[in-house]
Amino acid sequence: MGTGSIVDHRVLVAVDGSPASLEALRVGARMAGLFGDRLVGVSVWQSFRHGILPSDSRHPEQAAEQLVTTSAIEAFRDGVVPPIEIEAVEGDPADNLIALSHFASLIVVGSRGHSGLSGLLLGSVSSAVAAHAACPVLVVHAPVSTPAAPVSELTVDQRIVVTL
Repeated sequence: MGTGSIVDHRVLVAVDGSPASLEALRVGARMAGLFGDRLVGVSVWQSFRHGILPSDSRHPEQAAEQLVTTSAIEAFRDGVVPPIEIEAVEGDPADNLIALSHFASLIVVGSRGHSGLSGLLLGSVSSAVAAHAACPVLVVHAPVSTPAAPVSELTVDQRIVVTL
């Protein structure tokens, strides 16, 4: 970790509702359990631009918080939703995750998310975070067809170990 980092025993998971971010929630929950850390779902919202208002009447921060809640329910629909803290922040997703990385033991991001320019920028947030974060970053892909197995069902050979 870089100098000036203060680890807060949190596994941060970037949540945007995409299939890859749902898998990131599942993997993040397993990693938080293995590390004994808190699981934090991070959703980023952006201010109104060009006079365009969102389709619903909620404040964007409330919508971002709700996105984490509904994503957690979807990600763990076949089991129990683990305790998850919610952090909704305003601004650029990569910049915010990089800033938050100074206070985390791990960041888990999906390899692809929802982007306004999905054809051009797929993976841009995960790439930026992996390149500039102050803590380890785990990039996960969306599952092809089967959900991730609970950590209790994994053998030692199937577990991911990240060492620094």
